[in-house]
Amino acid sequence: MTKKITVIGCGPGAPEYMTRAGLQAIANADVFCGATHLLKLYAPEGKPRIPVASDIEGALAAMASALSEGKRLAVLVSGDPGLCSLAAPVIQRFGLETCDVIPGISSIQLLFARLGLDWMEARIISAHKSLPTLSATELASVKTLVILCGHHISQQWVIELYLSWGKAGKLVVCQDLSLPTERIDEVDGEMFSKMKLSSRTIVVIRSS
Repeated sequence: MTKKITVIGCGPGAPEYMTRAGLQAIANADVFCGATHLLKLYAPEGKPRIPVASDIEGALAAMASALSEGKRLAVLVSGDPGLCSLAAPVIQRFGLETCDVIPGISSIQLLFARLGLDWMEARIISAHKSLPTLSATELASVKTLVILCGHHISQQWVIELYLSWGKAGKLVVCQDLSLPTERIDEVDGEMFSKMKLSSRTIVVIRSS
C-alpha cells in the first residue's frame, strides 16, 4: 500500500541536484508542503500548497486535514531529510507507517565534494536557528567540525569557538552551494568576523 506522505529531499538548492526519485514523487502528489522557495520551485501550478515557516504545528495540522480528505502529500525539505529538516516533526506526528522518505543530496555532501575531502570523521552541528550548548572543551577531539550557520549571532559564536578551541589553520566558509552565488573562502578569524554571511552558510574548521 502506498504511503500517504512522501518526504522529499530537494538537494542543496539548484534544481539539477534533485533526484529522479524525488521528481517522480512530486508528480504523484496532490498537496505540497514546505518552505516557500521550495514550493515555488517544485509544486505544480494549481496544486494546493501548505507553506511552512515558523509555525510548524500549524503546518502539521493543515497536513492532517489534507490526509483526512485522502490526499497524497509531498513534504519538500532542503538538502537531505535526515539533517536538520522538517522530516523529524512530520514522522513524529504521523508515524513512519504513513511516511516514505526519499533522501536528497545535502549541502554537507556537496561541500566535501567541492573540497575533495573525506568526511567520515566530521562532526556536524547546527547553529542556524539556535546556538549549540556545546563548549570548546567538548569539541576538542574533533578533527573536522562542520557548522551550519546563517545569521550574525551564529557568526559570533563560531568566532568565539574557533579562538577558544585553539586550532591552528583557517576557517573554510561555504555560501550558497550549488547556486549562481556560490562562494568558498578560506579565511582566518579576523576575516571571518568581517564577512556578511548568506543564510545558506556552512563553516568548516579543520585541525592541523
